[in-house]
Amino acid sequence: MNYWKHSLLSRKKFNGVAEDYLLIHKFLDSSKLFYYDIRHRILLHHTYGIDLCVGKFGEMISNADNQKVLVRDIAAEHCKEDLMGVVPTLNNWFKSADESLLDFIKPVHPADSKLREFILRPLIMSGLKSTLIITHSNFGIYLVKEFLGIDYAMELVNHLQPSNINELLSYIRLQDRWQYTPDLEQLKGIENELS
Repeated sequence: MNYWKHSLLSRKKFNGVAEDYLLIHKFLDSSKLFYYDIRHRILLHHTYGIDLCVGKFGEMISNADNQKVLVRDIAAEHCKEDLMGVVPTLNNWFKSADESLLDFIKPVHPADSKLREFILRPLIMSGLKSTLIITHSNFGIYLVKEFLGIDYAMELVNHLQPSNINELLSYIRLQDRWQYTPDLEQLKGIENELS
């Protein structure tokens, strides 16, 4: 589902207008800029991605109806819409990562504590070294630029031999139906509304 359809669903669920929600949904699907396949969801469609949304957009937004809506709820609905009603954790996605993926991950420890904390956060949240592909890749450089700015992104480039996220995602096996099936009822509903 594209981020405009997610925005239309948010309008139905939270009121306001679709544009109120567009930037949040666009961010959650920004991984498509790097991997235009359903596996892009591995990068932000989970509780870590939801937490990043809150960090980027704040705890709440005010919609066009002047109602406060939790960013966490908007992001969680995005996950549910794409993943059969599931809001997974990093562990749900990475539990079946191929062991050879770890050969490509060399955790870096920059001197700057703000950058170090940001790029190690997936590991801290999950306890799984494989989750570092999110921040120790070209996608991670993009995230650092979005959250900390271009100077931090360039510093990370100096520390990493960034792997291409396209190659790394191939080591994650999709084993559960929710990982590749959107909520078909919601898709039908939005298509009927647009007709």
